[in-house]
Amino acid sequence: MSTPAQMYDHGLDAPKGWPSPYAVDKSACLSADETGAVVAGMVCSLDVNAELRLGLAANAMAIFIRQNASDYDVVSDDGGLVGCSDALPKLAGLVAAGAYELESTEFNSAGSFVSNDALTSPLPGVANAGRLDEGTVYVDTICGVVSDGVVTNERSVDVLRFWPVWLPIDGR
Repeated sequence: MSTPAQMYDHGLDAPKGWPSPYAVDKSACLSADETGAVVAGMVCSLDVNAELRLGLAANAMAIFIRQNASDYDVVSDDGGLVGCSDALPKLAGLVAAGAYELESTEFNSAGSFVSNDALTSPLPGVANAGRLDEGTVYVDTICGVVSDGVVTNERSVDVLRFWPVWLPIDGR
C-alpha cells in the first residue's frame, strides 16, 4: 500500500529562478532502448534520435527530468501513453544551461558533495545512469556545481542542491 509521502520520494524542485519566461526547458520522447525506471530528479541526455536516455552522454547537454515516467501527465488514466508515437512517454525537464538553482533527490548517496564540487552523471547504459555524482572537470561532462550540498527539504527528504551548468569534456 502506498502512502502520501511516497509522492515526494523522487523529485526535482527549483527553489530559485524557476519559473521564468527566460528559463530553458525541453520535452522529448523517452527512447525505446531505455530500460531503467525514469523518475523526477534524474539526469537524461538526448541520443542521436533526439530521444531521452538516462545518464549523461559525453559532451551532451543534461536535462533534469521534472516528472516520473508513470505520472498522469505522461500516462493517461486509461493506461495509454501521451505525447509520442510507438507508446513512448514524453517527458519534460530543465536544461543544464538555465539560470536557476535546483534540488534533486536523485544523487549518489555515498558522495561528499561540498560547495563548488563539479557534478556529472554516468553514461547512458552504465550502472547508476541518471543519478548525480561528483565529476572531474575536463574528464567528465559536467552538468552542475554544488551550491549547498545535501540538505533536508521541507518534505523531510534529502536533496542535493546545485546550479546547473554545461561544461563538455574538452572545454569547447
